Amino acid sequence: MKNILCFGDSNTWGYDVTTFNPEIGSGQRMPFDVRWPGRVQNILGSEYHIIEDALNARTVMNQDPYFPHRLGIAGLEAALDAHAPLDLVILKLGVNELKHMFNLTAGMIAFGVEKLVLAAKKSYYNYPEPKILVIAPHPVSPNIHNDLFGFSFGPLAYEKSCQFGALYKDLAIRNGCGFIDCADLNFTLNTLDGLHYSREDHAKLADVVAAKIREMLEH
Repeated sequence: MKNILCFGDSNTWGYDVTTFNPEIGSGQRMPFDVRWPGRVQNILGSEYHIIEDALNARTVMNQDPYFPHRLGIAGLEAALDAHAPLDLVILKLGVNELKHMFNLTAGMIAFGVEKLVLAAKKSYYNYPEPKILVIAPHPVSPNIHNDLFGFSFGPLAYEKSCQFGALYKDLAIRNGCGFIDCADLNFTLNTLDGLHYSREDHAKLADVVAAKIREMLEH
């Protein structure tokens, strides 16, 4: 059996903005067979074990004072140890660093993701180090600063998010990783928050990820 860790944020967790409840300030989670890791599990079957480690508001290298205990580098190191041995680690992060309080360039965010890649390329308990698949998040809405969570994401978020594809591709090549760019999949981001993927988007991503996993682990 192939063990695969999906390490990400709310768009891996399956945050469903269509269920947003203003009384609690949150939406609910899509079912396992709807969000992309669950769909990948169903596509690949029992010879693969998809391990979800996803957390809403998870960052890469920056601690968010409003959402504690979501630091990506710390969570990844714990997950790599807890779930060893792993054949593949999928990293899909970066959008939460677009919050204007961090004041980061797209290049700085990508540099942080590369730190995650280097952390994942490690042997635990004398098992072979896992392969790495880097997924560049889909660009956020051009109007995200006016949408539901606009108080967090400023007017530069869209421009920065459009740079993720090229930057993540470069770091993936440098480190011998697989790569997928969500921008190539033409997601239909919801118009409520301009941030979270629709169920159709999860389905599109799952098809591409499943094919990439087979490519990386079966050849």
